[in-house]
Amino acid sequence: RLVEGEGWLPERGRVLVTARPFPRFRYGDRLELRARLEVPQAAGFDYREYLARRGIVSVAAFPEIRRTESGSGSALTAAIIGFRDSLGSRLSHALPEPEAALARGILLGQRASIPRDVNEAFNAAGISHLIAISGSNVSLVAALAFAALTWPLGRRRAIIAAMALIAAFVVLVGASPSVLRAGVMAVFMLGSVLAGRPGSPITAVAFAAALLTAIEPLAALDVAFQLSFAATLGLVLLSPRMAAALSGAFGRVVPAPLALWLGESVAMTLASSLAVYPIIAANFERVSLAALPANILAVPLFGAVVVTSALTAVAGLAFESAAPIIGAFALLPLSLLLAVARGFAALPGASLEVRGFAAEAALALYAALALVAFAFWRRRPPEPAQERRLRLSPALAASLLALAVAATAWYRALAPDPGRLVVTVLDVGQGDAVLIRSPSGHTVLVDGGPSGPALLNALGAEMGSRRRIDLVVLTHPQLDHVGGLVAAVERYDVRAAAAGASFSDLPAYLAWRQALGEERAALRTLTAGETARLGAARLEVLWPASSLLSGTRDDLNNASLVLRLTYGSVSFLLTGDIASEAEEALLGATGSLQATVLKVAHHGSDTSNSPEFLAAVRPSLAVISAGDNNPYGHPSPTTLLRLAGVPVYRTDRNGAIRFETDGRRLYVRPSRGSHQLVPVSAIR
Repeated sequence: RLVEGEGWLPERGRVLVTARPFPRFRYGDRLELRARLEVPQAAGFDYREYLARRGIVSVAAFPEIRRTESGSGSALTAAIIGFRDSLGSRLSHALPEPEAALARGILLGQRASIPRDVNEAFNAAGISHLIAISGSNVSLVAALAFAALTWPLGRRRAIIAAMALIAAFVVLVGASPSVLRAGVMAVFMLGSVLAGRPGSPITAVAFAAALLTAIEPLAALDVAFQLSFAATLGLVLLSPRMAAALSGAFGRVVPAPLALWLGESVAMTLASSLAVYPIIAANFERVSLAALPANILAVPLFGAVVVTSALTAVAGLAFESAAPIIGAFALLPLSLLLAVARGFAALPGASLEVRGFAAEAALALYAALALVAFAFWRRRPPEPAQERRLRLSPALAASLLALAVAATAWYRALAPDPGRLVVTVLDVGQGDAVLIRSPSGHTVLVDGGPSGPALLNALGAEMGSRRRIDLVVLTHPQLDHVGGLVAAVERYDVRAAAAGASFSDLPAYLAWRQALGEERAALRTLTAGETARLGAARLEVLWPASSLLSGTRDDLNNASLVLRLTYGSVSFLLTGDIASEAEEALLGATGSLQATVLKVAHHGSDTSNSPEFLAAVRPSLAVISAGDNNPYGHPSPTTLLRLAGVPVYRTDRNGAIRFETDGRRLYVRPSRGSHQLVPVSAIR
């Protein structure tokens, strides 16, 4: 409904609303929005038509939102969403990012949190179909259900149970067109087996297409729908004969079982790729050249990912403490799958740009493919080989996986402790987040950046499967510092939290306070003079001093916590977002401010980092945390000029910047760019 004049009027159509991450809303909440409705604008393609096919007629950006009611939705839908969210939560707690996001996307269809760089790597490598719930997932569900239930229930009852599980899986993951197509086909084929009639793949494809377009005629115009059916037709029409021909060719150089496996793998990848290339080229003007070798490596890993991720999620529901243990078995294939995607995406010429590829050219290609398919089907099929498959028993596969996981765990456990302090300025976009790991094993997180997913991905890269954070420190309650901390508290075992005296009604800050309460993590207020021992390292609060806070308390930036971390002869000064007023007060209120590494205040703003303050700090190195192409122009050219002569690292150019020190020497390891060793003699 919408307001026009004096009252509410009913209206049809959907509105796509872009909202801030906090406060959070759930299914069943009834919301009242005050917004300007706008017609969708072009975004490199006909975005308006794309949304119209989904019933969306207007868009609204960042409206005022008021929750008027909760729990008003369907109880059944709420239960399904709650169950799916519970499975996703167990995966999130058992796995680091981005592996957890990848597992949620593959198993549950929750793709929104998969990082952009991971999506781009899968697209460039030509294996993006693996993270879209489709026929592969449904086929695995059907095969596993039938294999597990045949012995206790018998063959006929196992088929019926498998059909029911497929229907439940389709509902659980959201019933997108590709999932519906795969589900309808799987149920159709199992039903034909149950009825004692031969199942025809072509008939199943035609039946699924007719059923889905009858329910939603506009689905035929959806690119995902077209790709799903094109890939299936390619597998049905081209793959069997191609597999026979390729197996025979491979059989001349490798043993028969390996030749059969290679032939089937290459044929399935080649057939589905050829079938979708014209649609991809016409719609996205780019095709992947790395798809064939990437899929040969990725498809076997995909099966292992689905099985181990499902076991991790279900085990987490039954026994929460067991999820991380089983998650170790899921982490290995997930990491290998990520490595395959990134490795092939990084190859020169991994994808080819084909601008101006029109629908007529796509139709011409499909005509050529139809002739190839017809030629393949007219050929007499080769005699079947004596050994049909390369068999790997489930027990042997599980043993090999357990051996690999155990070897990885023991390697990490027995790796020598370098006795170093590690300080990493995380790349979280336009915001601050600093991770400290002391030589004694303590972990401290200072700020969390603006985004939960960005922080979790950065922490996953640094911490791996480690789940404990001893202390979370918030320098001041602004979104670019507190936004990601809600996710950190929810996903990690946070033992304690600390913040300055500032308070805010910012939704993200209130959500962080609420999350701390739910996790029973103590929160204390810090002022100047307090210290914490991290083994041989020392963390000291320099600002704000309670006696000097008047006049800055209402200014969140100037009331930022300022911390100094010291280990041996090396020190780090973390300045939050303080401006020149706080810098001036610091110069007159404390002793030496000298530090080896300066985390430049307020992302390099010219309202901070005065020449007098920089002269007092005398840094050997400086690091600036800022987002790429941020709207504030950070870091300011003025600040960079003031830092002339000091090596400056920036997260927008160098990615995450890791500093490692034994107390005498300092190693700088940016994720992009060259590494640097600063010996003690070079430290000012």
